[in-house]
Amino acid sequence: MTVKELLNNKYSFKNSDLFKGLPDEVCSILNPNIETYNINAGEFIFKEGEKPKGIYRVKNGKVKKFTNTNFGAKHTFYVCKENEYLGYHAILSEELYPDSAAALIDSEIDFIPEADFKKAVTTSHLLSQRLLKNLSHEFGVFINANKLLAKHTVRERAALNLLILERKYDNGSTDDTEIIIQREDLANMVGTAKESVVRMLKDFKEEQLITTQRSSIFIRDYAGLVKVANLL
Repeated sequence: MTVKELLNNKYSFKNSDLFKGLPDEVCSILNPNIETYNINAGEFIFKEGEKPKGIYRVKNGKVKKFTNTNFGAKHTFYVCKENEYLGYHAILSEELYPDSAAALIDSEIDFIPEADFKKAVTTSHLLSQRLLKNLSHEFGVFINANKLLAKHTVRERAALNLLILERKYDNGSTDDTEIIIQREDLANMVGTAKESVVRMLKDFKEEQLITTQRSSIFIRDYAGLVKVANLL
């Protein structure tokens, strides 16, 4: 298994095909009331403790999922990329949102109302099966995210999160992947202070593992970063 395959299996959701190939009768339930919103970087899509109103799809952009700690800090445990869905856990469990979601960069978000989503789930056995499979996989992703904090040093976590973000921002072009992220957001992913992340990035630059340009980060030595991450 390659490093990129390992990252996809352990740290990425696999729900982008959730509605792909569904029967016309199910699509006719889901499609008519879809709305698309433009969300600026930093704006909330939903907040922890709110009652869910529907599910969301990242049409364009990136969305961070995070929780607030008892000390007022934030822990970002996942970043959704284009075509990934979010918000259906709370609807299926009939509970309040256990986390918050906000745009990491300017994004376009599709919204499907709760009633339409629930009706589609009860109508389509295929959709129900996919949701069950996705929920099971996402539980493993959450476990792996927690393991990062418990088993890896700050330096290892910083390197590993850059590798994860590289997969999120990769658009398939031949150009270098541009990871656009504020240092505070990266610190919330790594689980450390912003100042520590800034120092870590400086170290990585001196080791010629990365380069930076304002809020953008470019990986220059992928294999070197994999070694720092202690991934294999």
